[in-house]
Amino acid sequence: MKIDKQLQIIDERHPLDKIIWGREIGICYTLKTDDITKSERIPDYTTPYTDRTGKFLPEGNGWKETVTGATLSVKTEGAGLRFSLVCEAENVSQWGIDLPFNFMGKKNGGGWENQFLFNSPYITNDRKFKSFYLTKHNGGNLLVAILSEADGWKMDYSPYVGGHYFLNLKLLANFDRAYGTFERKTRLEFAIFPVGDYADALKTLAGLYGAPFLYADKNGGKLGAQIALKAFGNCDRVLEIKKTGEKRALPCLDAYTIVAEGEVELVPYYGNVRGAGITVYGYNDMVSLYKKSMDSVDLEVVARTDGNLCEHQCWASATLRFLINYREKLTKNERELYEKRVISLLDRVTETDILKAEPCITIFNRPHEGLPAYNIFRSRRIQSEFFGITLLLDAYKYFKDEKYYEYAVNTMDSFLDTYQLADGRLQTSNCGEDEDYTTVCCAMIPIVDMAKEVHGRDALRAEKYLDAAAKMARYLYVRGLSFPTEGGETDEAEAQMEDGSISCTALALLYYCKNVKRVEAYILKAKEILDMHENWVIKTPICQMHGSSLRWWETRWEGDADGPAICCGHAWTIWRAEADWLYYALTGDCEYLVKAENGFNTNFSKIHENGDSYAIYNVDDINGGGFMEGKLRFEIAPKFSKEKDCGLSRYVWIRANDSILKTAKNE
Repeated sequence: MKIDKQLQIIDERHPLDKIIWGREIGICYTLKTDDITKSERIPDYTTPYTDRTGKFLPEGNGWKETVTGATLSVKTEGAGLRFSLVCEAENVSQWGIDLPFNFMGKKNGGGWENQFLFNSPYITNDRKFKSFYLTKHNGGNLLVAILSEADGWKMDYSPYVGGHYFLNLKLLANFDRAYGTFERKTRLEFAIFPVGDYADALKTLAGLYGAPFLYADKNGGKLGAQIALKAFGNCDRVLEIKKTGEKRALPCLDAYTIVAEGEVELVPYYGNVRGAGITVYGYNDMVSLYKKSMDSVDLEVVARTDGNLCEHQCWASATLRFLINYREKLTKNERELYEKRVISLLDRVTETDILKAEPCITIFNRPHEGLPAYNIFRSRRIQSEFFGITLLLDAYKYFKDEKYYEYAVNTMDSFLDTYQLADGRLQTSNCGEDEDYTTVCCAMIPIVDMAKEVHGRDALRAEKYLDAAAKMARYLYVRGLSFPTEGGETDEAEAQMEDGSISCTALALLYYCKNVKRVEAYILKAKEILDMHENWVIKTPICQMHGSSLRWWETRWEGDADGPAICCGHAWTIWRAEADWLYYALTGDCEYLVKAENGFNTNFSKIHENGDSYAIYNVDDINGGGFMEGKLRFEIAPKFSKEKDCGLSRYVWIRANDSILKTAKNE
């Protein structure tokens, strides 16, 4: 790599690519006289505060910013660049470097194949090691590593489309005084290196830090299972640290046996040098973990949400599937409690009194306010409708009540008649604009499931649903590498390549092939999409992160709802994980079984000892703002939110019943 006088970085592997784009590398800072807790923020609430920025001008062999007096020097180190930023200004509070990488979606940035994703931040538990792995579809991956003591980092998210885009990575030597960190640092050292894959990144980090880095092929599993370990750099032992605080020294082996439930940290050492630790998550058996998760459902927690059937009522289908498949694991009292909880929701879903109907929850059986019968009450957010179909179908299977069957088929008919176009796509309107919803939350699943359920009972409906599924699969096959999502377009950015839409496209094609008709062309297309999607799969060897899809804007609503932030182990990771499992089931390729297991385990590892769960595992130090006007918390974000979750965190179990639990039964 090399750098010019305008601080433009050139990656000699891809010399025409823009590495820095949107604005120049600069200093970002606040003054001690600034009160960021009261400052104005940019529109749409995607940052808790707006800092000051300063431009570097060439001076001698380096660069200088005139307001703060900060100086920047850069030297070549191996294949990469080492940066040294010095700021001795006494009137400065926060300060650090503003790195406006050419993140995916930036206008005129060379197209998504040549732009970066902020794939894998890696901050060890002791915060000694801080690094960031950026993926690029054309293979020009980068590693950024903080080499000096520094408070942390901050990502700037877009002030448009709900924070759906990365803008600027900021490495902060000092957080602003509002965050309660007071130790004054005057130097920030960091490096940027071209790397191949993540293993290459870890090898580079071991060399930069002079310390061992550890990696595991799996992020956890059942007690007694073995996972493969690989150390980068010299390593002579590994320290096992359990949640109880119990420690055990192990030789630096190439395998580790999972010995404890919950999260365990493994830290590599070489002599007295402590390296970069990883975490793995263990469970006694998957069904026991499932039951613990269902036992801890708290409807008061659900009541603090809007209760919509897509995100916040996932506990209900998960509960019904436990009752269907593992009823013998429950006592009579437990079974009655599970049933009572579910019926309380089903009564609201099937409410027929318009005065009692609830937006986002009730599937109203008559036309209303321009919407057809059997549509979600007062809503065109159709993903809630097909999550409702799954719930009703599960209720019918368990309770054998024809009411739920009739509601399910009528809702499916209404859904297809209203929203599916002749070419197979699903289209609805969002804020007055027509949008392609074909892959939003994978509608293929309830369509195929309903076709299988009515087969042998209602031939006309079965044919209708199978035709709908076939048209949808064909549409997704010919749509090409286009992956829209709801509310995801703006003139200020390029068209989104959205993680969930990518995952769901592959999942829909594979679900069709596994459950309706095997089409080799669809399987090959799904493989192409999954391999492309690897750039959206987090590699950081922390159990909630390793195998998670790269998502971040949901934290505007979920967790503590304090703005965009990378939310690892998010429920929608399961779209990718189930697609991996289906590819394994269809082809026998065990590499994809490992990927599936890791994806599912990112969700399992958010289940704590008492069964409490959380929608996300938060890795940003400073979250992006969200809908927190007037009540922002100026504190470093916890990894697990203060707010528990009983909705999305149970989605994993809905899909596990049709995939990973089947594998577990056959072990």
